[in-house]
Amino acid sequence: KEDRMRRAYGVSGKLFRSRLAQERPEDADELSRIEPAEVVVVHGQYDHMHRVLETSQVPFLHLRPSQLAGADWDRMQVLLINCPGHLPADALERIAPWVRQGGYLMTTDWALKHVIQPVFPGTIQHNGQQSADCVVRVQASAEGDDPLLEGFLEDGRDPLWWLETASYPIEVLDSERVRVLMRSGEVGQRLGSDPIVVTFDEGEGTVLHMMSHLYLQRGDVRDQRDAQPAMDYMAQELRLRADELRGVAGEAQDLNAAEVSSAMRKQRILSNQILSSRRKQRGR
Repeated sequence: KEDRMRRAYGVSGKLFRSRLAQERPEDADELSRIEPAEVVVVHGQYDHMHRVLETSQVPFLHLRPSQLAGADWDRMQVLLINCPGHLPADALERIAPWVRQGGYLMTTDWALKHVIQPVFPGTIQHNGQQSADCVVRVQASAEGDDPLLEGFLEDGRDPLWWLETASYPIEVLDSERVRVLMRSGEVGQRLGSDPIVVTFDEGEGTVLHMMSHLYLQRGDVRDQRDAQPAMDYMAQELRLRADELRGVAGEAQDLNAAEVSSAMRKQRILSNQILSSRRKQRGR
């Protein structure tokens, strides 16, 4: 299944850059001007956000946790910390001041406990429960019209979200400050906390955390619409042109709609964050 998701991300990466160039050429130009030192990914054992960046053709630096403290924090604009988020103390100390000066931080899953709780206490925390390995449906919350979710939702289709075994549910401690972008009623019923994607501002910067991982290693099928062939989904629902379909036909041949749509959503949420950070930097 991991090979299938690798191909699904390959398909979504090609379509993402093609569509971006056609529909939002100014954003495509923005991404093309990124230098590696501006986007830093910290290696993690369980999540692999760098693979999503590779398929999107976004330049980045991939650092080990022990290298983060020595990074060029003045040039860094976006910091992505993969699960589990075990960082040395000297790196943790650099994060909050950097965010307050305009940095954009994204963390996944266990980094909630290892990064967010010690660095930004009183915002969100692990609620003490752990998920089983499952795929759940998620819904945009009342705050779900946030620009970070632009292009993330499709008409009539709730996104599927894969929860790895022992994913950490998110408990919001400061509801005035923390915005919940995505929720899952299924997760709320099973584990007592329904937030899936949350964000909050810190000084001039922004923090975003998500339950489970950005890089999916498998997809799931919940209904006939999810199970339809990826090529049919892309032709009928995404309305891709014939030349776009030919460009991804080899990789997408035996994939289903759920796999491709899940990869495209994760790719979109990451690119939206990077573009949001670039706009804020340019505005300053």
